[in-house]
Amino acid sequence: MINTEKIKTTLRKAEKLADIYGCKLNLGFSGGKDSVALKYFADYYGIEYVANFNNTQIEQYREMIGFIKKNYPDVNIIHPDKENSFFELMKRKGIPSLFRRWCCNSLKHSNPKLSEYRVNLIGVRGEESAARMRRGAISVFGRSDRAKKTQEKLRATFASAGSEVRCEGGKDKVNIYPVFDLKERNVWDIIRTERLVIPDVYYSGVKRLGCAFCPFASYKQNLETIKYRPQIARAWLKVLSDEEFQSRQKNVVGRTNGAGLFYLYIKGSFLTNESFYKGLRYLSQKDLNGKTGLQVFEEYLKENNVCR
Repeated sequence: MINTEKIKTTLRKAEKLADIYGCKLNLGFSGGKDSVALKYFADYYGIEYVANFNNTQIEQYREMIGFIKKNYPDVNIIHPDKENSFFELMKRKGIPSLFRRWCCNSLKHSNPKLSEYRVNLIGVRGEESAARMRRGAISVFGRSDRAKKTQEKLRATFASAGSEVRCEGGKDKVNIYPVFDLKERNVWDIIRTERLVIPDVYYSGVKRLGCAFCPFASYKQNLETIKYRPQIARAWLKVLSDEEFQSRQKNVVGRTNGAGLFYLYIKGSFLTNESFYKGLRYLSQKDLNGKTGLQVFEEYLKENNVCR
């Protein structure tokens, strides 16, 4: 059963908190089913907010911007400046990973163009991962000591049944997750009952949308993404093949090329030393047809119009 009263209270408290902080309330709209459900509740309860979509330019669902413009025209599309685009950032920050998810922080959560919004509504659910469940329904980012105290106060405030919000206006960024307690089946119930519009790929078996070649994606998913989004794969390969970029990858210099680096990334080989060296061995070893793993992967890239 959905606790709509808790969602309503959380939304109204978030609205009050934004007023205390002296900023507009941002609703981070990703276009996925959870953010669609979040927006539905915010609209239903008459919450005053501004909805923004951070265009990462590497969306798995290539029709996302068109989908938002058609179905949710009140959502602002925020495009990054060239110097803050994913591939320009990768040149400076290196290949992202599960342990260095600078891509999420830089492109989704901390867009410089949205710095004025210090209180944000995000469609995150605790059920999605153990890490998210541990993080709780409110996150505060800022100077560590102050942010920690602010987070403790706000969690107590939002967990209480009362509606009064007391918090000094601060410089910290506060993310609030009103649909945190919803299960996936609850979200689907809302979508069906209220006839909410979501990307059609959900009806073809896709469970989650996000960025192409996300560090969380499996190798199988990444191989499918190469087929579906070859232009993004080409952009990856261009950066990974750059001599200056490769010169910073000291542990692979002389062992493989840009395609090999791309394979190691989508295979998840950078997670441990064991998986890294296993990946390198695969790239250099020959199969029964006399082809190395690298040659097999390069042929796959050519078959899918990623390279010639």
